Amino acid sequence: MFGGNTSDSRPWLMIEASSEGMLRFGTATPSDRPRLNNVRQIDIRGLPTFTDALQQFERESGIALRGIDCAMAIAGATSGESLSLVRSRWTITRSGLAAVFGKPVTIINDVAARAWGIRSGTANIDTLRGVGTPALTRTGRYIMLMVEEGVGAAIIDVDRDGVIRILETEAGHMDFPASNEREEKLVRAMRGVQPHVSWERMLMLERQSPIWAQACPEVTDSERPRMISNILGRFAVNLMHAYGAWQGVMITGGRGGRLLEASSRSAFDAAFNERRNFSRLVISCPAWRVEQREAVLSGAAECLAQSVQVPLRNAA
Repeated sequence: MFGGNTSDSRPWLMIEASSEGMLRFGTATPSDRPRLNNVRQIDIRGLPTFTDALQQFERESGIALRGIDCAMAIAGATSGESLSLVRSRWTITRSGLAAVFGKPVTIINDVAARAWGIRSGTANIDTLRGVGTPALTRTGRYIMLMVEEGVGAAIIDVDRDGVIRILETEAGHMDFPASNEREEKLVRAMRGVQPHVSWERMLMLERQSPIWAQACPEVTDSERPRMISNILGRFAVNLMHAYGAWQGVMITGGRGGRLLEASSRSAFDAAFNERRNFSRLVISCPAWRVEQREAVLSGAAECLAQSVQVPLRNAA
């Protein structure tokens, strides 16, 4: 039985603040396996503050914010009191949100929210290599890798008691190490006045970017996505090594899906078969392409279910 606050039957509120120009909201009935409902969005262009956006939602939905349990997913790092909302002009504070809601708000990274969303069991999962599907009941560690408007990664850790912990990272901003002459030429062309080129910049390199013709005119149009798909595979393998994520990697996001289309998938797979340390672990590591509906809002609800229950377990 769900161990939440039974004296308050009000729904939970989830907020997605990861897209440019809009906020998305959803509610869920308090439960250990919450189901999202009443999804709506607000155009925030022209609104002066984040508080104005919350007040508009309150007026339009009829849901009073004071005293409601809320989880919010944002793009970027969630550490500290003051948080900048990526792809918007706003900076918010935890204390300011707590003043609006009358209690602390659970704030997570949008990629971590997508990882929590796997627990809801609503994802469409395509096996890229290995067998089976992600089983978050199995002790070990997974990586959730998102390639969409940017590149993000989250660690999914399942301990021996079956407790799930999602750890956010900013792995996409690590320096990209070129491994051959073509990649070195691309890096030099992309660097410009900046000192570093990140994995994110490489994985977001568009097929029609003029940088290809400038740096690697010998690379044909059809070869370009295969090069980037191989880089995606190497990034996944690097993250497995860095975080000990030998249970597998889940790749999500629209751009990630396009990089894993049939014409490029062998290039992705080749990155797992290169000779390296711990080759047997890497080769046997499964990988999946994940498509999720309302991934961020659903994952925020799953995270909220966990955060409500854990303090109660600790107090028991």
